[in-house]
Amino acid sequence: MDAPRAIGLTPNERTAKSYDPQNLQAALEGLHQDGLLVLKNVVDVAHIDKLREAMSAETKTILNERAGLFNQGVNSNILQCPPLANGECLFDDVYFNPYVIQIANAYLGSKPIWAFTTGNNALTGTAGMRQPVHKDITFHHPTAPFYFIANIVLSDFSIDNGATEFWLGSHAHTTSADQVPCTEETRVRKQVVGIDPSCNVKPEVVEQRRMIRPPIQASCRKGDIMIRDLRTWHAGMPNTSDQDRIMVAIGYQAPWYQAYTQKLFLPLKHASFFGKHGNQPVEVRANYLADEELGQMWKNYDFTFEPSVPVDRTLIAKL
Repeated sequence: MDAPRAIGLTPNERTAKSYDPQNLQAALEGLHQDGLLVLKNVVDVAHIDKLREAMSAETKTILNERAGLFNQGVNSNILQCPPLANGECLFDDVYFNPYVIQIANAYLGSKPIWAFTTGNNALTGTAGMRQPVHKDITFHHPTAPFYFIANIVLSDFSIDNGATEFWLGSHAHTTSADQVPCTEETRVRKQVVGIDPSCNVKPEVVEQRRMIRPPIQASCRKGDIMIRDLRTWHAGMPNTSDQDRIMVAIGYQAPWYQAYTQKLFLPLKHASFFGKHGNQPVEVRANYLADEELGQMWKNYDFTFEPSVPVDRTLIAKL
């Protein structure tokens, strides 16, 4: 059965908080070949439970305040940020996981940039609701690794509770030409209608890929982290269980990639935690908010990964 590469920890690696060369190679091979990777048992489960407790308590409030603002327009899934202002929920193995950052340095380039965080909640009791196959990209993206997302799962993921559908290998065999062009209804920011892409992959391209390598739903356990190359096709799936399925998302950008405006919004009162970087080789690109400004934390939902340098659309038209 097809599945992403899963990397387990040896006792020596756990002590050193670093993968040995053999496991690092396996991780890089998995990302380059599949666009998805599972790191096994790299987060303290007690930390996971604390995050889940806090985020579950916020879900109803978010649904009331953001009625109708569902992820990808499907009423089964919402964006939900981790509790960044709650000092009791700030853990190095979540926000500065050494194994994730080691892989980011190897896959994206030395000292990658953390400039994005959010979360994803597949709501309970949403049988029959799924997202279209898409990429989280609404611009003409590079065809080399330039960004990846580390998803910290807050429960075991299974088909029953809406484990995400992934199209393994799609990241290495896709360009923005494979995406449905944006329309007046789907355009964002300064997109050009009919030329720039929407998130969704063209149905005919999806069916062509299905004949080569059909999709899978990646299962994993609480304490695992899934790493996804941003270019990898995926889709949120129905959650038929009686519990919400939540994961935290942390995005790492290649240091060479020319995106300068995307920044985290973090609480100033915890700047010392984020400023220490967990003693890891990573840059934190953020705006810090005073207590009276914490209402602006919603800006973490308003993210874009697009480059700051304008794209030459005359070249894109030749794709």
